[in-house]
Amino acid sequence: MRQLILVSHGDLAKSYLTSLDMIAGGHDNVTAITFDGEISKTLLGDQIEVALNPDAQEVIIVVDLPGGTPCNVVLERYLTDERITILASLNLPMILELYLNLGQADYQMSQAIKTAICNTYDVKQQLSNQTEDDE
Repeated sequence: MRQLILVSHGDLAKSYLTSLDMIAGGHDNVTAITFDGEISKTLLGDQIEVALNPDAQEVIIVVDLPGGTPCNVVLERYLTDERITILASLNLPMILELYLNLGQADYQMSQAIKTAICNTYDVKQQLSNQTEDDE
């Protein structure tokens, strides 16, 4: 079993969880943890530790910002933990990709990264290019 943990500044992770519910109809094995700046890094790390499912063979922790406090706390605690994958730059396409593939044993994390990258583009430019191709 895989587990997905979203960690962010402010309520971003919780909001993504709400969006995941709307799109995918649930969020089994997904947890959102928020850092509001009012709690210590130690407490944030403790919240992440409590969220970890001891039965999960693999845990994917996605943080909002590389180099930010949530990322640094996760790195400090789990850099050498072989069962934990740490991804940065939380975004909805990536979360949806990860969630829909939590049960797939052969799923490669590189696909989630590709999904995040491929879904970041100038929409107006893309539509303009499609219109030109159609003509």
